[in-house]
Amino acid sequence: MQNEETSKIAKEMYERGKSIREIARELNLSYSRVRKILKDSGVQFRGKISRDLEEKIIDLAKRGYSANRISKETKINSNTVLRVLKKNNLAKTKRKLAPEKIEEIKNLYKNGVSIYKIAKNLNISTNLVVYHLKKLNVYKPTHESYSTSQ
Repeated sequence: MQNEETSKIAKEMYERGKSIREIARELNLSYSRVRKILKDSGVQFRGKISRDLEEKIIDLAKRGYSANRISKETKINSNTVLRVLKKNNLAKTKRKLAPEKIEEIKNLYKNGVSIYKIAKNLNISTNLVVYHLKKLNVYKPTHESYSTSQ
């Protein structure tokens, strides 16, 4: 069967060091098709980063660095950083706000407190404040919303 033959060839090429992209080009298949063939044939995928770099990512995460900051400092794609963090149980889950905090955001905003001040007081990002205000249908963007004067 041709699929078995293609699978065997792709696996041999990968084990000899060819990249999935190179195999796809040579066999005239899509990248995702080759990856699926390799996965289905039980190939252990090579990591794209060295163990030293992975350890550096882990160390930075343990020191409290965000995935974004680690990505910038190591010049590694943030998705790769996140993959390493998840693999090592270091990925931070998104912070969920308690209903009381969301209500507090709404009340402060309705009482004229700036988004910046709300975020600072609650130790959250301005984006998160805006997100909840929009979700509550109370957000009215003005230039004063972001001022630091209140």
